This record gives sequence, structure tokens and C-alpha cells, in this order.
Amino acid sequence: MGREAVAGADGARAGADGARAGRRPLAETWSLAPGKLPLVPASIGLDFDPTMSLFGAGFRLETLALAGVIFLVLVIIGLSSGRAGAGLFDRHPDPPAPAPARLRRDDLILIAFGVVPGAVVGGRLGYVLVHLDYYQTHNSAILDVNQGSLDLTLAVVLGTLTGAAVARLMAAPLGRWLAVSAIPVMFGLGLGKLAMVLGAAGQGSYSDAWWATSYAGPGPWESVNPSYPALPSQGLEGVLVLAAMAAVLVLPPILRLRLRRWHAIVRPGLAPRHPWRWLTGGRRFLTMLGLWAAMRFVAAFTWRDAHVLGPLGAEQLMLLGLVVIALFGPAVLAVTAWTLRHLAHASSAAWKRYRARRASRSLRPGRADLAENASKTQAAAVARAAAVGGLGAGALPDDIKLPVEDPLGTPPVPPA
Repeated sequence: MGREAVAGADGARAGADGARAGRRPLAETWSLAPGKLPLVPASIGLDFDPTMSLFGAGFRLETLALAGVIFLVLVIIGLSSGRAGAGLFDRHPDPPAPAPARLRRDDLILIAFGVVPGAVVGGRLGYVLVHLDYYQTHNSAILDVNQGSLDLTLAVVLGTLTGAAVARLMAAPLGRWLAVSAIPVMFGLGLGKLAMVLGAAGQGSYSDAWWATSYAGPGPWESVNPSYPALPSQGLEGVLVLAAMAAVLVLPPILRLRLRRWHAIVRPGLAPRHPWRWLTGGRRFLTMLGLWAAMRFVAAFTWRDAHVLGPLGAEQLMLLGLVVIALFGPAVLAVTAWTLRHLAHASSAAWKRYRARRASRSLRPGRADLAENASKTQAAAVARAAAVGGLGAGALPDDIKLPVEDPLGTPPVPPA
């Protein structure tokens, strides 16, 4: 009953705000039975100041929370990279073999700076693609930083690519860095979405569900009509992403759990670690990226975005493509590389056989050489015949010719 009273007060305040802004009051958005008081759906009302003063300057709580999340992610990656064999899966070299080198933590700073330009460009490009119908008629607004926002999906993708490019330029072990940063990055993406609750950013479609949220107070809030109850899409996405990350961390040890019998006592134990291909090396980062895209795709059904293909929005289509590339892209690349390698081997063998045939043909005598050899053979035969018969070289009559074998196999000319 207390929640309904609070929701009613929030609804009355929202109706007054809407009337002052020229919008329809909240009570008009739900059907009312004649002769009854307006019934505003119960929701979770949030009433706080989203700004704070720090060192004489004003900051938004959401901005400070996001900065803290980024710093926490970098700290976790730095601590993880300092371990011996970080990024390797249960790889214990033999005593004579050298131990794997530690990842350099100073490389992490340069890689993090390399992520920034790709994230900014990708975020703006994704936002333009999602709202393509508007930017087709307002081309000058594409580069206007005061208009629109950034999209998270392509920001993550292009930021990863530019960070990987910086790592390659420094000759850093890219696969190990991707493996080390997989879990912390997914943790940051989920925690960052929860931080957006502090600024009312990412509110979903309007709803009368019990878990819908509404924001009171002057703000400033980042969503349109924050006083109207709406589904907390940002919180839902954060919870789903963190749940998927927890499943990846917990599921492998659970699958390794075994019950062993020791005398009359049954005690639990863990089987030897199995190198799952989906969770080893750089493939671990792609798996986590695919899981994040899948959770974001589910949460996108609560967004206010327009549908472009059935019940799917424009960003959901991009997320579907990202899931396919992240989860099945390495297998497709492996099959493609195997096919191209075998095609290259077959074409190389065919080219070698062709050159061998050309070389053997070039060693064969031509028609002129065969004719000259035939004339020399005929002269030598005449000389031998003359020597055997006691005749001179020109003693044979002109109408007598020795038979000469035609090496070219030319058919005889019939007599006229």
C-alpha cells in the first residue's frame, strides 16, 4: 500500500511536469474507469540528486562511477598480467625449458590509449547506423559532437581492433593479452551498465511492471520523461552480463567436480583441467564478447528503439552479426585457412608440373633441326653405300635415292 501511495505521488508530479512541458499528463496515458480516481501503476521511485560537488567543481555521479569502473578494470588486468604464465592455460614447461615471460604492465597503458580512438569512432558510427534515417537528411550532424550520442556495440568492436593493432605494433603477445583481459572487460561492461542507473541513462520502454523505475527531482536526467515508469534496460543488461560472466567462471569447476571414494568415506575432488578451446587463449575474449552481445541482444527487447525487421531493432541486427562472428568466426577462419592452404599447395604442384613439361619440350629438337639431321643421315648413308660398293660419292645415278625415314611422320604425297 505504501508503494502505491508513493507511485501515486510520483504520477501526480509527472502529470504536472508533463503539463508544463506541453506533453500529455501521465494519467492520460492509461485508461481510466468512469467515476474512479486515476490509478498510476506501482513502480520503483528514485529521488536523489545525480550531481555532486568535488574540489569546487560539479560532477555527475554516473560519470564518476564510470571512471571508477574503467580504473577498476585496468587494475584487475594489471594484476592478472603480472602473474607468471598469465594468458596461458595450465601450461607448465619442463624444467630445462625457459619459463614463459611475464606480460609487461607498461604495455597495458599504451594498449588502453590505443582503444580510445577506435571506441570513439566506432561509437559514433554505430549511432549513425542505428539512426540512419535521420542522418541521411542531416549529413552535417554526423560530426557534430553536440548532437546525438555514441553506440556501445561498435565502440567495443572497433576499440578492440585498435587496441589489438597497438599491441601488434609493440610486438606484445596479443593472444595472452586478450585472454587476460576477457573477464575484466566483461565485468566492466556489466558494472558500467549498472552505473548508468545513477543518471537515468538507458531507460527502456514505458511499462506498469512492478520493477519499472521512475526518477523524481529536477535532475538533470539523461532519459526522456524520466518521471514516467519505464523498464530499467540499463540495469537489466548489467545484471544479465554479470550473470553470464559468473556462469563462465563457475561452470568449468562444477563440471570438473568428482566424487572419490577413500576407504569408507566419499570425498569431493576436482578432475584435471581440460583445455576448453572456447576458453583458452585469444578465443576466450571472443567467447566473452559473444556472450556479452547475446545478453545485450536480450536486453534490447526492452528498449525504445524502432523496429526495422520484425521485432528486431537496428542494433539488434548488429548484435546478431557480432554473436555469429565471435562464436563461429574462428572456426570459419580455420576452415577457410585450411581450404586456401590446400588450394595453394595444389596450384603450386600444378604449376611445377606445367613448367616441367615446358622444359622437356624446349629440350626437344625443332623441325629445322630434324630436317638437317635427316639430310646429314642421308649423306652419311650414301657415303657408306659408295664405300661398300667401291663407287665414288657421285657414282649413284640421280634417279636412285635411298629411303629416308621421316622423323616428323609426314604422310607421303600421292603420285600425280
